[in-house]
Amino acid sequence: MSIRYMILPLLLALLTAGLSLGQTADNTSIVDDNSSIEAALDMNATLPLNESTPVNGTENATAVAVNLTPAISGPNLNYIWQFSGIETGPIIMVLEQNGSDLLGRAKYEPEGGKAWNADVIGSVAGEKVDLTMSALKDNVLIITRLSGILANEDISGNFTQASEGKIINNGTFNAMWINPDTSSYTPATVEVPAAVVAPAAIVANATTTNETDEEEEKSRFVDVREYKDKIGPGGDLSGIPPGMG
Repeated sequence: MSIRYMILPLLLALLTAGLSLGQTADNTSIVDDNSSIEAALDMNATLPLNESTPVNGTENATAVAVNLTPAISGPNLNYIWQFSGIETGPIIMVLEQNGSDLLGRAKYEPEGGKAWNADVIGSVAGEKVDLTMSALKDNVLIITRLSGILANEDISGNFTQASEGKIINNGTFNAMWINPDTSSYTPATVEVPAAVVAPAAIVANATTTNETDEEEEKSRFVDVREYKDKIGPGGDLSGIPPGMG
């Protein structure tokens, strides 16, 4: 009886030791799995930059802002342009752009004709260009309004001319830039009209002429009353005009 009681505790002790060994083996396998996962993460960390994870939100925002910069800045019209279709020959125009505002000058120098200069004001919004040109032609103010579209660095559209409250011309135009150096623009040489004689000067000359004519008319006649003391017997006739003695 005593030997049986001794064997039973021994079996229990062996069974407990076997379970402990099995649990240790399982924990070791779990540790090995975790080690392999960490190794895989380390491999991803050492990948080249172009094979790594995507860029963060800040870098994406910067790239989008850079791509949008040309669209925000808009077209550049700081050139010397040549316009055709408005006059018989080309009109040369220089434009200075400040944001969406346009300021400039224009000139027309025809062969054998009268040259003129003009002031230009306008605006640009995207591809739409609006210009107003004011020119003095033969002492008459001519206003030309141009509305065009910028495409392939050229401007094309419609124009309307007005003077003294009336539309005098309209049609289509085309423009192309010919020089990026706006400082090289020079205005046309315009003939100065002959001076007009003022009406006051004409009246003054007419008055002087009338007065001279009246004096000459009076000199042809003699007032005999001025010589009454010299006419008659014994009078001194030396100072009497010829023919009255």
